[in-house]
Amino acid sequence: MSSRNLAKHAGAVLLGGSVLAAVFGGTLSVAKAEELRIIATGEPYGLGLKAAAKVFETKTGIKVTVDQFPYSDAYNKQVLLGTAGSDEYDMMVLDCIWLPIFVKNKWVQPFEPLEEKAKEKVEWDAFLPGIADAYDVIDGKRWAAPVDFFIEVMGYRTDLFEKAGLKEPPKTWDEFKAHAEKLNDPANNVYGVVSMPGEQDGGYSEWTVRLASLPMPPNSTQFVWDKNFKPMLENDGNGRKALDRWLEIKPFTAPGANEMGYAEATNAYMQGNAAMYINWFGFFPDIENPETSKVLGKVAYALPPRETLDGKRTDYIGGYQIAIAANAPKPDASYQFIAFVTSAEGQDIMLEAGASGAYRADVYNNDKWLTKFPFLKPVKETEVLVPLTSGLAEYVEMQRTVYDQLFAAWVGKSTSDAAISTANKNLDELMKSLGYQK
Repeated sequence: MSSRNLAKHAGAVLLGGSVLAAVFGGTLSVAKAEELRIIATGEPYGLGLKAAAKVFETKTGIKVTVDQFPYSDAYNKQVLLGTAGSDEYDMMVLDCIWLPIFVKNKWVQPFEPLEEKAKEKVEWDAFLPGIADAYDVIDGKRWAAPVDFFIEVMGYRTDLFEKAGLKEPPKTWDEFKAHAEKLNDPANNVYGVVSMPGEQDGGYSEWTVRLASLPMPPNSTQFVWDKNFKPMLENDGNGRKALDRWLEIKPFTAPGANEMGYAEATNAYMQGNAAMYINWFGFFPDIENPETSKVLGKVAYALPPRETLDGKRTDYIGGYQIAIAANAPKPDASYQFIAFVTSAEGQDIMLEAGASGAYRADVYNNDKWLTKFPFLKPVKETEVLVPLTSGLAEYVEMQRTVYDQLFAAWVGKSTSDAAISTANKNLDELMKSLGYQK
């Protein structure tokens, strides 16, 4: 996957030099830090950041500007900024799979030196267990904090399930296929499932959600490579099994799937064109929005199916992290904003603004937020959460190497056996060329 990760909110006080000294221990002043700039992707967490920025300005007098760009454009611009050593932005919001390469290339800076002198600190223990350590800690240092968190969740149409006599969501991939076939109704422009093979991160995620339901390879912390960076796609045939599971629902997908990515698939589901949809729940707020959704009130949410119900289930985690640029003009003020937006107050502001990727643990026991964002409920049923990157900085390049073969199989230009064999070979060569294999 890329895949993808949570956002939060803030409160109010008064500004002025004396208040600043009280709130921030005398480390900041309006004169020194009157504006901060953040570059971010175009996801909904940006609404929360902008709302939090307004409250932060009221509290401190420090203006925070959030510039959002489409996903790929944001990545390209952030890479250019890092390569150029630019001081244009104080903070960057990065997909969790991007952070390792930014750390490796020294485009961001560690939090510890800033944290030591800050009065208001990031409450690391308040985050959902595991999500900060999964991505933000590299080489023993903290390089970012979560502002958006998500796992993959299945949305399913309760009205269509009831009409078809289906009483509960599918719990295994066998059941998922059977449900998709039974719910498939092309005559009424309703299909069993919507899929998104046409986009690299989306297509890769379709495969990995199935891969994660199979046994983890030995000496591994995730499913694609082991601790020695040896590709594990062919381990026990699991890469092919996961690909076959994805290919078997192709006859029941909404039309135009080959060209669908996250946006297109989500829109098709919102328009009522499919009974089931598995995706990172960060894409589900529009399904619960009366201004955009035709299926409002007709969708329930569950964790994705598994290969079998034996043992503990494993789910990948994704999200977005906020980091401080290496050449940030105002790093101390940037850290203070991050401490604010990730606080309980900041989390509430984020959620009120519609940024649903809750990163603080207490949200998942709060009926107010679980009612507003019902796709958060399945998070409480997770058992083992694993990261996508697991020590590899060049994740995007790795993902492309695998996705190209997955897509070839989806469009019928390769068999699943040949696709996984080629992907495993190419990934092995990539790992060696990057110097990961010793």
